Amino acid sequence: MTFREVLELYKSGELDPEQTREVEEAIDREDALLEYLSERDTLPELDESTDAAPSDADSETEKKFQRELKRSIRRAFVKLGVMVGAVLLAILLLAQFVLPQVIDRFYYDPGQITAEIHEEHEDSRGTTYVTNAQTNRMTLDMAVYSELFLPGVYRDNVRVVEHGYGEYDVVIVQNISYVWMPAVDVAGHISKGRLLLYDANLFKAPVGNAFEWGLNFPDPALSLSEQIPAKEYDEETGVGTIHAVGMAGYPEEARENLEALEDGKLYGGFVSLDRVMAYDDFYAFISKFQDQHIWCAVQLAEKPSYLANWGFGIDYGGGANLLAWDRDKYPMLKRSDDDPFVITDGETAKAHMRDLLRYLDDHPEFAEMMSRDYGASGYTAVTDRPAFGLTEERNLTPLIEYLDEHGVQVYGFWIMADKETLLQLQDSSEVYSVAVQPLR
Repeated sequence: MTFREVLELYKSGELDPEQTREVEEAIDREDALLEYLSERDTLPELDESTDAAPSDADSETEKKFQRELKRSIRRAFVKLGVMVGAVLLAILLLAQFVLPQVIDRFYYDPGQITAEIHEEHEDSRGTTYVTNAQTNRMTLDMAVYSELFLPGVYRDNVRVVEHGYGEYDVVIVQNISYVWMPAVDVAGHISKGRLLLYDANLFKAPVGNAFEWGLNFPDPALSLSEQIPAKEYDEETGVGTIHAVGMAGYPEEARENLEALEDGKLYGGFVSLDRVMAYDDFYAFISKFQDQHIWCAVQLAEKPSYLANWGFGIDYGGGANLLAWDRDKYPMLKRSDDDPFVITDGETAKAHMRDLLRYLDDHPEFAEMMSRDYGASGYTAVTDRPAFGLTEERNLTPLIEYLDEHGVQVYGFWIMADKETLLQLQDSSEVYSVAVQPLR
């Protein structure tokens, strides 16, 4: 008979007095043993606590009870170990696979896939071409930001390596180089919404006075020639009075600088128009020189100087045209395959500029990161100019409303051109001055 069966008989009162006494003595001894073990800091080895040789007085019943107790304690420790191991494994898996993605959701994710395109095209010979493209968040953000604020530095390809916990390595790739030099790729790291570029100079926006309209607060209804006095010189000192504060200076100074340029070399030229032009008039003027690699500065407030320089590329910024985006929401954000390569009319220009602004208004994280970490741009000025109808939350609605009401009004443009073309522009009646910079 097992001890468990003896206990059942004891509980039901079916044992004789001698057997009852033996069971009660065994229970008393085991209670004392358990109380002793619970009071110790550490549990002794089971062999030490339960395997001691019984005395002659111990009964066979007591031995069976001790064996059952040892097995029960071992089973309890095994269950506890399994439970602790399972909890530790769950915590490890959570930290390894779940927690990084959870933390990522709290910060800017440059690798998020925003859209995909799968298109088939058939050429005149009946050959079918298949286009498959994915666009990540930073690629699309960079394409919009660089077109709006970085003339001559358009980028629409960003490679992202994700490390979790809001940490990413990025490489901003230059797809096209216009100066027959190796492409300039820029590497960087994003840590919890903060961007570190290992070559920050490339993505700095033009200075505020890149165009003559930038700092003089001129009246856009008049020409610059009417508003900026001609340069005068003191007869005794020969020092000229300063009224023109744009990067190019007075027209005669701008021409002297252009004459000193190297023949046959390409430059980036910041061209200040003498008068603000509607886009249709601007395109009619500029197409006499060239219609590619041109970025036009657009008036988006009562005076151009209120917002620094915002604009777009008349060839949609250029690039490889493999971007995918929400074309239902932003149909004119970038050039589609069916669109002309160049924007030739004011309505298309307005639709394109409007979608750039709407996208930036809906997705401000990248522009805020660039403005915070890499200096002023036209986007920064939205916060700095609340008196002109712009809120500190950088709501771009006033800019969009101004564009809808007035259309695209151009006060200057950036052009990639050689010395001869830049001199021709400087000598035209539509231009006030031309400033130059090396191509980046």
